[in-house]
Amino acid sequence: MSNLPKYLLTLPELADISGEPESGIKKSFGNESFINLPGNKTALSPGAVKEFLLNLGMDYSFRVLAHINLRGGIGKTTTTITTATRAVQYGFKTAVLDLDPQGSSSLAFDMAPEEDDPIFYDVWQNPANLLMPSMGMIEENLYLLPSSLENALLDSSLLNPASQKNAVKGVCEILKEEGFDLVLIDCPPSLGAAVISAICAADSVIIPVCSDAFSMKGLQLTLKEITSICDTFTISTPEIRILYNKFDRRINLSGIALNELSSTYGDLLIPVFIRTSTEFAKALAGKETIFASTRKSTARDDFDKYVRYILNLQK
Repeated sequence: MSNLPKYLLTLPELADISGEPESGIKKSFGNESFINLPGNKTALSPGAVKEFLLNLGMDYSFRVLAHINLRGGIGKTTTTITTATRAVQYGFKTAVLDLDPQGSSSLAFDMAPEEDDPIFYDVWQNPANLLMPSMGMIEENLYLLPSSLENALLDSSLLNPASQKNAVKGVCEILKEEGFDLVLIDCPPSLGAAVISAICAADSVIIPVCSDAFSMKGLQLTLKEITSICDTFTISTPEIRILYNKFDRRINLSGIALNELSSTYGDLLIPVFIRTSTEFAKALAGKETIFASTRKSTARDDFDKYVRYILNLQK
């Protein structure tokens, strides 16, 4: 069992998202397609899940999602890596680009680079030759381009506006050619060259927020800068969505913040919020995400709804 991938979709989960009965799904696959998990649970590989959902009309067209907020500590990394692992379970071949010099996504997956390992700073000028050898495979269909403090040098490396516009986009184009379905970008909490380039490359920008005033100020600044960057480079504004993280019904401020977000940013606010939970910290302590376990929890339920929404995985 120790060699099993961590991130597999169970048969009941596939039945739930597809609307098909488990008996019908079983008839669609041979017995060799099913993987036995502890607790008498049955799962399918990401490739099998993708094949099944593609036949039902699910959309696996290539897309780039960037998680950005100029305020730190609001869950960008947790959102990035949790989305990545759930997307893999739903059959998306997924790449995580860690652009934050702190390397939080890299540390979360226990893939912090060694001193001479390439990072984005090293590969962006020649992604056709350097990118794929630099990507670390976490498991089937899940890859990471790690980050380290040297990515802070991107501000001096990407001085040219054309480089800012195309650096991340060029890397994403290579990932598309390599058969990836989804690229998730974990950005630093500052308006530097990495964030500017990520905005230029993104199909969607997800802005995680919390209930504190600093988070709300970060949201306002982020929205303002996205508009400014798109105007400067004369590009279309990416789809923008706001994700409310760390919601706690027991705290009055959470309800106030949710009402404020709904009234001010109703069209942008994702109709799913992520409740506060100790499950995230427990999973990160094991160098994994909440989707490494099939155990039910509010955290798992919230993020599943979010991933289905943001990837348009509708019945």
